[in-house]
Amino acid sequence: MNKVFLSGRITSDITRFGTDSKGGVSFSLVTSKPVIKDGQVQKDGNGYTETYDEFHSVKAFNGLGKSVANHKKKGDRLLVTGEIRYSRNERDGRTFYNTDIIAEEIEFL
Repeated sequence: MNKVFLSGRITSDITRFGTDSKGGVSFSLVTSKPVIKDGQVQKDGNGYTETYDEFHSVKAFNGLGKSVANHKKKGDRLLVTGEIRYSRNERDGRTFYNTDIIAEEIEFL
């Protein structure tokens, strides 16, 4: 089974691609979890909780993508359910590998 659940904030402008009927959107989502050492949540010098941050590339298609583009912006929170998709492409003789989350459901938080 290939299923992922991510709760985080949009960290990039939402970019549309393709046509309205066969296109979608892409954006970056950051997820965070607290740093725990010796059973204690770690704080920085200002008293804020230290976090591990992971950035995910998310793609949403058709009506789901359109809804995100029309109602959400950078900084907004989302819960994304989807699958991990790996791809490879060649440009200028170099190979690039990508990891994307293909959204199946998105809940606005």
